[in-house]
Amino acid sequence: MMASDQDTKSIENESVSTWFAPAERAGAAEVKEMSQFVRENPLFLAILESIDGYLMILNHERQVLAMNQQLLKDLKIEDPNCLAGDRPGEILGCIHAHTGPGGCGTSKTCATCGAVISIMASQTEGEPITNECLATVRHGDAEESLEFRVRATPIRAGSHEFTVLTFHDISGDKRRQALERTFFHDILNTVGGLMGWSSLMQTIEGLDPKETAQRILVLSRRLKQEIEEQRRLLEAENGTLSTEKKPVHVREILEGIGAVFEGHTAAKDRHVEIAEIDELEEIQTDPGLLQRILTNMTKNALEAIPEGETVRVAFERRDGRPVFLVSNPGMIPEQVQLQLFKRSFSTKAAKGRGIGTYSMKLFGERYLGGLVAFESTAEKGTTFRIELPAGDESTT
Repeated sequence: MMASDQDTKSIENESVSTWFAPAERAGAAEVKEMSQFVRENPLFLAILESIDGYLMILNHERQVLAMNQQLLKDLKIEDPNCLAGDRPGEILGCIHAHTGPGGCGTSKTCATCGAVISIMASQTEGEPITNECLATVRHGDAEESLEFRVRATPIRAGSHEFTVLTFHDISGDKRRQALERTFFHDILNTVGGLMGWSSLMQTIEGLDPKETAQRILVLSRRLKQEIEEQRRLLEAENGTLSTEKKPVHVREILEGIGAVFEGHTAAKDRHVEIAEIDELEEIQTDPGLLQRILTNMTKNALEAIPEGETVRVAFERRDGRPVFLVSNPGMIPEQVQLQLFKRSFSTKAAKGRGIGTYSMKLFGERYLGGLVAFESTAEKGTTFRIELPAGDESTT
């Protein structure tokens, strides 16, 4: 699998100690002393064995002093002493844990982390704080999206202050809710169109039957495609999706995107411009998965622009690698940029979304072996891209 942008990004600014939470850490000797104190204290021993889920006990600097057996078992940690002094994100494998100047809690992305927010708020307010934490973790070459309900509780023992941090995995519930909302939202829209055209056939005299039948056929195909897409997404998350990579003309892919948005509600009073491509340009990929990714990119771009504006879909090669780009005017707010590829995050939750950008990443990187990324500035607007492997590169 190709490296992600995050792999090549250096620490954001070495001259800055933190972009969010304090970077300072207790020294190794102090961490060792406090860790021993926690493990010998009857109160903490009881707490460590009483929680169903993951539990960490932290010092004031958010460093882990002890963890419960369930967490140690799931992370395959045999010697917890080797991790004493690390912070939660560093232990869980959060992809942002080492991008800030002071580790976990200090990157710009950490400002959206429910775990860090809860810890800091509980320390400040002196009471339990609960939040949701949407995390992307990496173990080896594999990335996984997780959703936790986190609760940070301040506790004093002797002259020391600690934080009890618990994680309850709600990934299954969040995944099911997001998939169900997205599925039913899209299905109902398409069924509504089918019912509308069927009704017109009954009520309007002189309606061209061939044109109406064609409209119904297009909507029926879209309905079938939406059901198939949901099935493939479930298979992709379960690791059972099989890909069918074959030679395909780039022009065919782009023309397919143009056809999808002819008469599409997302394109109403907006324009989709397809760049000219040499008809001989050919790539090796799974055309169905690529089509879905580009459709999601284009749909998101159309929903982000005002009436009269244009979304541009283009293709180029970078160092021999095929790259598809979807561009639109306007900048994505920075707080939204930090969370875009998280599974349950959405800027349009009221519409039942929250899976589109996540699925781009899932399909594009895990199954097509590429890189899905974006750039968004006030000057240049927003461009999402998928960069596929060159023909001689191995993919997953």
